[in-house]
Amino acid sequence: MPDNPNNPHTPSAPPTLADKQIDLSPFTLIDLDPEEIRKLPKPKTDFSEVARQVLALYPEYKDELRLSQEEFDPVKVAEHLDLSDELIPYTEWLEKRAEQVRETRIVHLAEAYRAVLALYHRSQAAEAFDPQVGYAFAFLADHFGAGKKRGNKE
Repeated sequence: MPDNPNNPHTPSAPPTLADKQIDLSPFTLIDLDPEEIRKLPKPKTDFSEVARQVLALYPEYKDELRLSQEEFDPVKVAEHLDLSDELIPYTEWLEKRAEQVRETRIVHLAEAYRAVLALYHRSQAAEAFDPQVGYAFAFLADHFGAGKKRGNKE
């Protein structure tokens, strides 16, 4: 799904899902846990093309292969391939948006980090004149302090 070229958002403000009409109603979305995903076969990238070649050849060799409908149903295989292919644009679009969300979050945290780090440095300097300032912001040393030195292992 191409991005909306008329979208007024800048890269620092990625488009929202409301900017894009995504209709996933034709699909039954599945949520698997990591163990279930691990148990699934992992087809190679070009599997769809290979499977479509199989579907083209299958009628010619159906009698020789003697597969039951439960073992190999070409209609169901084609359905699964078609649904998989239909999800590609959604997957690409949503993966890009997820990346933008992660990167936007990182930028916001980094900006907040810079500001709080500047405050921490200022509080350290101010402590010399007003110990109460140093006491109030002492907890920041856990985040910005030098930490423990590691000994040399010889």
